[in-house]
Amino acid sequence: MISRVAEGCFWLARYLERVDSLARLMDVRHALHIDAGLSSAWRWRPLVALTGQEDDFRRRVGAELLDDGEAIQQYLTWDADHPSSLFSAARGARENARTVREIMSLEAWEAINDLWLWLQGSDSRRLYQRNRSGFYERMVQSTLLFHGVSHATMLHDEPFVFMELGRAVERAGVTASIVDVHRPADGEEPAGDVDAARWVALLRSCCAFDPFFRRCPDPLSGKAVTRFLLFDRSFPRSVLYNLDQARALLFAVRRNDPVGLPRRSRTALERLRGELLQMDLADVEQRGLHSTLSWIVGATERLCDTIHYDYLDPPNAWLRHCVGVLESLSAPLRDTRAA
Repeated sequence: MISRVAEGCFWLARYLERVDSLARLMDVRHALHIDAGLSSAWRWRPLVALTGQEDDFRRRVGAELLDDGEAIQQYLTWDADHPSSLFSAARGARENARTVREIMSLEAWEAINDLWLWLQGSDSRRLYQRNRSGFYERMVQSTLLFHGVSHATMLHDEPFVFMELGRAVERAGVTASIVDVHRPADGEEPAGDVDAARWVALLRSCCAFDPFFRRCPDPLSGKAVTRFLLFDRSFPRSVLYNLDQARALLFAVRRNDPVGLPRRSRTALERLRGELLQMDLADVEQRGLHSTLSWIVGATERLCDTIHYDYLDPPNAWLRHCVGVLESLSAPLRDTRAA
């Protein structure tokens, strides 16, 4: 498989995961206006920080609107210059799908192309104005449709593996980011109802409400929810589950590697996954929840960089490998001459 196809598949899945997670977050936050005690600042400002574009928002939209739910929703949904908006992420997913059209099934292509065409049309704008929750649900359902159709209609060969790898790595980082957005600020002690609403919102943002209550005997609490979303190895949106998936997918890709070709991505993944396997909630609390989540997010970003280094930039990888092989072959000759 050529690197262009691998990169297109990897980023297609990453962009779609961003659409899915941001649409879920915004749907949940939009519904929270009915819950007493949850300020507009808590509901909306963290979403701008989550996308890493707070400085851009302050500059182009205005710092005075950081607590304005309508302004933030408009920015995170439609702003074409904001790289992490729903519009930009859907555009990126469709563009990457177009570049790898030859390996996609017709049904998978139609699913993602229909999402993009609908988002560009007037129907999506009318739904956004008339039924905000319905708009976000349509975005989520479109991403789920693509994943289901692609799984059922595409060959499960290397391009599909890179799609699944992109989704797993992106989802691990996104779940950690979402938990960080919902955690109480340092020194904050919310009231009982507010605290419960916070953790229910977190579960719904990760599509984890039913799985959590089916799995966890503990009453609803920040500790129980955090433990479930970080460490549960059967819930498909937990951090550890997705690292397990990424490990299996990288192993599948490595089967076709040339003998002796080093891979940084495997080392990076094993280090992150190994450290997380050795931790429990007490270790997280001792280290600090925010510090632990920031470490996970940063480690997944570095893992993506190493995957690009290993697989998506093959000329440099092959050059490094060939140089290493030549050096190993020439070493005995140098030793003989020196003798």
